[in-house]
This record gives sequence, structure tokens and C-alpha cells, in this order.
Amino acid sequence: MGMHIAMVWVVAFNLFNLVTTYCSLPISTLSGRRIHSGNEKRSDGKWDYGYVPDNGLPALGASKQLEGGPAQKPRGLPPMLTQTLSLEHISDVWREDASENAHLWTTPSECRAQGHPSEGDDHEPLPKPCIYSWVANLERRLDNPKRLADKLKPHMTSNEGWSAADDNNKLGWVPSGMGSKFTLEFKRVNHEVRAVTWMIMRSYGEKWSDSRLRVDVYSGDELVKTEEVIGYHDKKTSETYNIKMKLTREVKAGEDVRIQLELVGGSTFKISGMAVCDH
Repeated sequence: MGMHIAMVWVVAFNLFNLVTTYCSLPISTLSGRRIHSGNEKRSDGKWDYGYVPDNGLPALGASKQLEGGPAQKPRGLPPMLTQTLSLEHISDVWREDASENAHLWTTPSECRAQGHPSEGDDHEPLPKPCIYSWVANLERRLDNPKRLADKLKPHMTSNEGWSAADDNNKLGWVPSGMGSKFTLEFKRVNHEVRAVTWMIMRSYGEKWSDSRLRVDVYSGDELVKTEEVIGYHDKKTSETYNIKMKLTREVKAGEDVRIQLELVGGSTFKISGMAVCDH
């Protein structure tokens, strides 16, 4: 009996959660492009998710609120989980963040009203903030060594001793030993580059002792950043860290970016992600 009662509550909760989540979506703006009533798929084969008041569902007003229903969630991302965050003020913190960053969270219709193109419009797509990026095992098509090697290959101009490896279910780009180095090059970048970010694994033990990677970033022949990244720590765990390297000057659109990496300490290292971006 206890199991049956628990299942009833679980099913009921998820049904209510489904309804409230669907009703909190923005009104669909298909503008007559729907194939037929009640279908969210556009004629170009893409999906436009949103609340569609069809098949007996209520046509919500501008407030987008059902009488007695839940309040519409603030825009943006929820606050980070910290030791000081509590249910008493999480909504206020979320609303304050949404208010301060209102310019970052706009709907497609608001973007069009401001003169910006959006997906599905007959315009060039909005530029992406990163000219190149990847995260091992997080992307659907980046889950084994061959795919990781293929991801790096188009921009790799030289490689001495680096290869993709998946040890202990932790995929990454690793060297064969001290002095291993490789170079990535991006010709005539399509927008500004101001930073290079690395996701690296730090570990412990004799194998990882004094693990250090030197990273040199060039714009043409000009060195715009050099830094040594540490690959070991004193903790008895293996952890992933984000290392953000801000360039000493902005690389302008049309210039070249060259990144040289060499293992200058220890015997191993692991890169599990990278991004070359405008911020």
C-alpha cells in the first residue's frame, strides 16, 4: 500500500509540473507557419517551442498567468547554490540578477523588435562568441579518442607526442612525455579574440609530479600571452579546473591566432576542453 501511495504522489506531482512548465512557456510566435493546428513544427522543419492555446487550452493574457497558478519564473539562470543561499531570498536574488542582466535575456520577438536577426529569419546568424571550442565527453559527438583527434586536426599545424586518450573514463588530450608539443592555428578569425580558456585535469602521485604546460598565444608573430599551467595538486583526487588566459591585447577580426603548447615539467598532462573566445 505504501508503494502505491508513493507512486500516486509521484505521478500527480509530475503531471502538475508538466502543466505548469508548459503554461509558463512564452506564447509561440509561429505567425501562420504552423503546418496544422496544434503542431509546433514549422514548415522549414525546425521546432518552435512555446505555449499554443489550442485544443481547449486557455488563451493566456499578457500577464501569462493562470488564476491561482504559479508565478512566472524570472528570466536568466537561477542563482548559484552556495552555503548562504536559502528559500527565503532565492526569488529576490533571482529577480535582481534578471533585472541587472535584462539585456542578456530576450525572446526572439524582442530581438526582432530591436532590429536584431534571430533563428529562422532571412538574415545571417548572430555571431558566436567563440571561434573554436570543445569539451570532451560533454558534447554528444565528442565521446571517444578518435572523435577528439578529429576535432583538433583541422587546426593543428604540428604535433610532436600528443594524442587523445580515455583512461578511467576521462577523455582528454595528453602528451607522451617531457617536451611533447603541438600547435593550433586559426587563420583570419571572423571576430575579436580576447581570451583562451582551458579545461585541464589536475591529479596527484608520482606520475603527475611537477606537471606543467607552457602555453604561448601569438597574433601573427606577436606574442600576446604566455603562461605556465600547473597539472598537479596535493589533493588525493583528480579534478577538472578552468584556466582563463586573457590576452594582453585584443586580436582583431581578420588577424591570425596561433597557440603553441609544450609540456615543460613532469611526464603527463591532460586537456579536457578549450575555447578561443571574444570574452
